[in-house]
Amino acid sequence: MGSEHELIKHGLKHDRRMQTDLYNTCYKRVFSSCLRILGDAHEAEDLMQEAFIHAFQRIDTFRGESNISTWICRIAINKCLDHLKKRRVKLEFDEKWETKATGSYDEKEEISYDTQRILNAMKELPEGCRVIFSLHLFEEMDHAAIAKSLGIKEASSRAQYARAKNRIKELVKETYV
Repeated sequence: MGSEHELIKHGLKHDRRMQTDLYNTCYKRVFSSCLRILGDAHEAEDLMQEAFIHAFQRIDTFRGESNISTWICRIAINKCLDHLKKRRVKLEFDEKWETKATGSYDEKEEISYDTQRILNAMKELPEGCRVIFSLHLFEEMDHAAIAKSLGIKEASSRAQYARAKNRIKELVKETYV
């Protein structure tokens, strides 16, 4: 069995304690990614569990090119995106929302962008927009990969991300008024 990488793969395939340790180490990261994309804790938890099961069953396909938690997180993201495709999430903007969110902001304005305010503002975004915002900002996917994953044009991904960012700024700003 040779390499450390092969020993880890073998252990994760057959050793429940090793699987539990890995789960305990990275479930928060995986759950957070699922929750940001899906916006529902129950769905996020279900798909996170599916991702771990899939990862442990398919550990032989792990090539070791990234951290194993990154690999599992990517599996979870793909499961979330597949789930959204099955639900046929509309990735379009309501025209009234689009117009409202295009305002400009003075970048020098002092606004506190703490995490909780941003997460609360994200809940107000249309579902497709929230997905793109999460994938680009938190999962660090480029717009080409997002477009391919969601079956949209790259320009649409860029536009929806920009609008989401503006809308979040607007919503965060409203919490101070």
